[in-house]
Amino acid sequence: TESNMLGRRLHTVMALVFVSRVISRGNGVFAFCSFGARRRQATIGSSSSATSFLDSTFSEQDAKYMDIAIQHAQNGLGHTFPNPAVGCVIVRQDDIIGQGFHPRAGFPHAEVFALLQASGHVDSGVEAASCIVENDETNKLYKTVVDLTTEYASTDDTGPEELFGGVFHDIPVTAYVTLEPCCHFGKTPPCAASLVIAQVNRVVVGFRDPNPRVNGGGVQLLQEAGIAVDFATGEQALKCAQLVNNFVNRVSPREHVNMTGGMRRTLRSLAGRLKTENSLDVKTWPSSSGSAVESSEQDLMDQVDELVLNPSWMEDVDACLWQKELVQLRLGNAVAKKKGAKLLGERIAKDLDAHVAQVVGHTVLLYRPGIPPVLNLEELSEQRSEAKNGD
Repeated sequence: TESNMLGRRLHTVMALVFVSRVISRGNGVFAFCSFGARRRQATIGSSSSATSFLDSTFSEQDAKYMDIAIQHAQNGLGHTFPNPAVGCVIVRQDDIIGQGFHPRAGFPHAEVFALLQASGHVDSGVEAASCIVENDETNKLYKTVVDLTTEYASTDDTGPEELFGGVFHDIPVTAYVTLEPCCHFGKTPPCAASLVIAQVNRVVVGFRDPNPRVNGGGVQLLQEAGIAVDFATGEQALKCAQLVNNFVNRVSPREHVNMTGGMRRTLRSLAGRLKTENSLDVKTWPSSSGSAVESSEQDLMDQVDELVLNPSWMEDVDACLWQKELVQLRLGNAVAKKKGAKLLGERIAKDLDAHVAQVVGHTVLLYRPGIPPVLNLEELSEQRSEAKNGD
């Protein structure tokens, strides 16, 4: 009826006002000025008011739905770099009405794909996310998702309201998310705000996001909107943590390594020994990611900057570095000269917060200490120096 539609519209406007008020607080916890002032610096910090694990309720029924969300999240593994793989399920009275996962950086997160299904914009949030992973631009569903993403991330920030405003105003629902909903503007609006605008009643979180831009802020935003928040426990909590292990390593603070010439020589020596033993991990640039033609030096720099860093390949290199700390990149498919390999290697190293230890021809040796570090570079460098002096 017209009165119901007006009621939904009024609640949506109130939800937007609420989110604007929460994000705009200047009490040291929040660091942004307006919901409509765009996404450039939006962040909500952590708060001691957030639900603790001890206060949470997590039933066998919750575990069942979180397991389904975990299964969906696994569809995104290896495709989402630098983002984490996340899954979401929305349930109404024991019926699943929305499901989704995060398919690729730059596209909506898992919660949004589940909301798109629950609000009737797509038949299946999982299929919609899957077509983005497959990157089949000829698929009609792919175009639909791209159009919905454009609407959702509209520059005037009305997308979440238009797509999801008050959709659950008279339907009690619970959203199960493997990772805490984000509360900052990136390439898309914050998922926590979209859940508020849609009027979800309860959110069950699998793992609290340690990213400094979130770190409890998503939970706080939900709670201050009157949404109940609980955390997964036991086996489901462990599975959710394992899903984002490498992402957590990337966003967690760690001690900066001041690389010296001696350390680089030690790494080169170690890599040489590992190569002789056939145990040095090697990753070859995927030919599908394009190459730099190379003419002038400036053209080369521009071309290297424009090369697409394949998310799956970057995920693979990232995982290898966490496990082994050393990896050799073969970049002959991307560049024809050593200069190009050096530029591309430095770009990859920057995205992975790694160090370039050596460039030989089209190969680049990357190093990044693990958490905790496996190699004691200082000690190894001293031993190498002493052995050399002893000779």
